[in-house]
Amino acid sequence: MLNRKRLIGKVLLGMLGVLTAYLLILGIIQAYDVIPKLLPISESQIGLAQAGVTQNQDWQPVIRQFDGLDWVLVPAGCFQMGSTESQLEDALSACKVYGGENCPFVFDLVEQPESKVCFEKPYWISATEVTNREYGSSSSTDMTTMYRGPKWPRETVTWHQAFDFCASVGSRLPTEKEWEYAASGPDEWIYAWGNEVSPAYQSQAGRLNPQNVDSIQADTSWVGAMGLSGNVAEWVADQNNEQSVARGGSWASYAPFLLRTTQRIPYAPEYASSVIGFRCARDLVANR
Repeated sequence: MLNRKRLIGKVLLGMLGVLTAYLLILGIIQAYDVIPKLLPISESQIGLAQAGVTQNQDWQPVIRQFDGLDWVLVPAGCFQMGSTESQLEDALSACKVYGGENCPFVFDLVEQPESKVCFEKPYWISATEVTNREYGSSSSTDMTTMYRGPKWPRETVTWHQAFDFCASVGSRLPTEKEWEYAASGPDEWIYAWGNEVSPAYQSQAGRLNPQNVDSIQADTSWVGAMGLSGNVAEWVADQNNEQSVARGGSWASYAPFLLRTTQRIPYAPEYASSVIGFRCARDLVANR
């Protein structure tokens, strides 16, 4: 009996040692991921961002964490904003494939005409949509029948609520120009990841609800921002004719033409939906 107790004790100690080692390794991995984000941005990185880029591949993502959010740096540069005539025709043709001749989207009226936009100064845009944890609440109080996880995007917010949250962390909603440049870049990608439909995105993205903001790796733009093509559409700062605008696609976007970086739909600012969330932006000041 004594030997049996000793054996059980050794087994338990061994298990405790394995658990301790696992937690130690997990802590190291988390520190490896977090510590670089807390470091000040270097002068060389600032210089590269200020000098600007002429093609997407010229930029390596710079990610930092402050004011409770992860941010990616967007360098100076130029791009053609909006859709070309041929792109609008392609989107309309794709829409008719799914919905017949009565396509419910009037692309040429809601997508801004193609125009050249230049950014002389770098800026930050949040690396993901603002989450339930960061916002401080979920859109649902019934966590049993309608689960909303802490890393889900905070959806079902009005434009005003999104505006107020960004202001509360010393930032703002991105403008349409900032949002689209962070998504498409100087190469003017059709989707946040490139110009072709991504099988990886299609396999990772949900169809029935939003997902954790860092779970759809395929939906990562040239600056390292995630979720610009899908997960949830996003409020931007611009308002016109008493309407606000949501950019990008969402978990409910049933076809690739709804995931384009030029996708935009105007709504009343009081509108709230489970397909609309938001992210924030801010100017580059000093080393942050």
